[in-house]
Amino acid sequence: MSYDDSPGTSHASKHAVAYIPNNTDGQALLKRLKYAFLHGLTFNCTWASIHHKTSPSGGIQAHGFPDPDYFKNCNAELDGLGVPPAHSLGDDGKDVEM
Repeated sequence: MSYDDSPGTSHASKHAVAYIPNNTDGQALLKRLKYAFLHGLTFNCTWASIHHKTSPSGGIQAHGFPDPDYFKNCNAELDGLGVPPAHSLGDDGKDVEM
């Protein structure tokens, strides 16, 4: 199964910075976002469907913090894409072998 709508097609580059709080929730979310990236779920047509905070401030309207629902929303989006829960992933975003 390919997550790419156009396998083998070149796309223009994009530079983006995302911000995640360095706390327990943020570290768990980072594992899931790494998994999504490694499995081609982040930049193929889903950048818009996985909430990313591109500013450390400015609130929701500026894609920044504070956003009291950020973790809930982002984790729900990752759930919908089939990303495993953080406890089953290593710090590198790869599945932990059982």
